[in-house]
Amino acid sequence: MAERESAGTAPRYFLISLQSLRVNTVTNFDMYQKLSERGGKERFVLYRKRNVPFTERIRSNLIDHGTDELYIDVSDKKEYQLYLEDNLDAIITDEAVPIEEKSKIAYSCATGIVEELLENPRSGEHVKRSKAVISNLVTYLLSESRAFFNLMATTSFDYYTYTHSVNVSVFGIALAHRLGQYSKEEIKTIGSGLIVHDVGKSLIDQRILNKRGPLNKHEWAVMKEHPDNGVKLLRGSGQVGEEALVIVRDHHEKIDGSGYPRGLRGDAIHMYARIASLADIFDALTTRRPYKLAERSFPALRIMRDEMGEGLDRELFTEFVLLLGAEA
Repeated sequence: MAERESAGTAPRYFLISLQSLRVNTVTNFDMYQKLSERGGKERFVLYRKRNVPFTERIRSNLIDHGTDELYIDVSDKKEYQLYLEDNLDAIITDEAVPIEEKSKIAYSCATGIVEELLENPRSGEHVKRSKAVISNLVTYLLSESRAFFNLMATTSFDYYTYTHSVNVSVFGIALAHRLGQYSKEEIKTIGSGLIVHDVGKSLIDQRILNKRGPLNKHEWAVMKEHPDNGVKLLRGSGQVGEEALVIVRDHHEKIDGSGYPRGLRGDAIHMYARIASLADIFDALTTRRPYKLAERSFPALRIMRDEMGEGLDRELFTEFVLLLGAEA
């Protein structure tokens, strides 16, 4: 078998779960096993070449030898992402896959497509793929009572726009479901707006997004453009409906009129955007940034209540607290 040694400072290989590989599918990526040697040196040995069926016999052999994870070359990460998207429905509905693994795989799949979308925000195909992933995420959250708790445990506490987008989607979908007034299709519409709500940030200089200190007047003006820029990008793709675009445009609006970009007040703010606002603020508070540490869940809720209360939908905030309390 071919052998490779990891070299350089950047990881050459990417870990994948055995649970993400479906029997009788063909993988378009080589798979490796990691061998550890004395002195901490690692070797990656080619286990299965690309374009070869992954059979039950192969899967059973791995399990019998105590192997529950494999590796792929990072150059094949996008091929693996496409494989996950093609098989996500089968994974999340497979009763043999532990819920913890389902959550990790679903989260990885969702963050992967958002990361690609932010790299190429004008790609209608990427937007279309994000909608398919969010459809599966909605199915998972609505059909499995423990899914929200497990996805919360999986979410990244380090802030990246792509992980933030998925975290906000998880919180927003769960809150919309809790309200009991939306159909599954309506929740999919909400989810399709949540997962792309910050796509406009792809046009902002990373030095502004990651600045450690307060933004100056010019930088803040640039930041406030991201909702409208996101709408322009997504409308150009022809893949996102107007109700979902409301989330992209208005997720920073506040009930008291203090938000942006339009300073809308009260009932002028669509309920979808109010849901997005709560989820967005909560995740921003509970993830690490270059300039701040993350808050724990309930201190974050206290900050929202005590310092931002006038700008939030009070009844919706109460439901959000109850949602998180049910999982505490």
